[in-house]
Amino acid sequence: MSFQSPIALLALVAIPLLAGLYWLAQRRRHAYAVRFTNLELLSQVVPRAPGIRRYLPAALFLLALTGLAFSFARPQATINVPGDRSNVMLVIDVSGSMQATDVQPTRLTAANHAAQSLVDSLPPNASVGLVAFNSSAFVISPLSPDRDALRSGLQSLHARGGTAIGDGVNLALDQLGAPTSGPWSDQHPPSMIVLLTDGVSNAGAPPEEAAARAEEEHVPINTVGVGSRGTQPVFVLGQDVGGVDEQALQSMAQTTGGRYFFATEAGQLQQIYTSLGSQFGWKHEKVDLTVPFAMAGALVLVAGAGLSLLWFRELT
Repeated sequence: MSFQSPIALLALVAIPLLAGLYWLAQRRRHAYAVRFTNLELLSQVVPRAPGIRRYLPAALFLLALTGLAFSFARPQATINVPGDRSNVMLVIDVSGSMQATDVQPTRLTAANHAAQSLVDSLPPNASVGLVAFNSSAFVISPLSPDRDALRSGLQSLHARGGTAIGDGVNLALDQLGAPTSGPWSDQHPPSMIVLLTDGVSNAGAPPEEAAARAEEEHVPINTVGVGSRGTQPVFVLGQDVGGVDEQALQSMAQTTGGRYFFATEAGQLQQIYTSLGSQFGWKHEKVDLTVPFAMAGALVLVAGAGLSLLWFRELT
């Protein structure tokens, strides 16, 4: 929360001062009452003490004044609202090494769950598509606002074959389409590719060429490596599947203005994808809270006055 007139918050200094004056007044009232020497008579002529009711109206008055003081400072909050349009292409490695279980339950299953988290974090008006790649690339779910189709596509993924990272990125760029040429070229929807792989590209177009194309089309690639970073080999069907080409992924992200991430467990992968989804396609808007604070303060003030009149027939 921020304030357009923060100097008005100085009025809050009066709140503890008023509370102190009220406390002194109550002590004076009590001191005056005990001046009676016949305490037995005092208990008969004075009604039973109201207990907490005595202090509740005053507490409501102070709370109301606090709300009104905040309203004078013209508070405003920043909230996230969906942008006009945005496009996201998920590019997921489905090579045979994605069957590895070093990321539980398997690398591919963890990637599947993480991708669904990203989809859930995106604005409702964002279009999302899915490309999978092994020795070649193929569109699983075309770019569309239909989230159910994409979730079904994620569930259909199976791991087998080689790794053609460049082909996966190129096919995703085909789905996004080239930016519109001419005077309105800067107004095409913001687009992003999220690439996940666990290995080294060994088929298809070179990843650096696909990254150069993405740079020309102003599409950032956020790259995510998944797997083990240790020296311990990881085997799938008796074969050592090797490790992630982190240098290539870092280069792709840097070239296109994206970011590189690495996940060694499913929880990390989930956090990465959720973060990407919650940051892309949203815009920040400031909402003026002056009226809500003023109305809340006024309502509490009326409530305090009402209780005071109801219980004590006076404004205390």
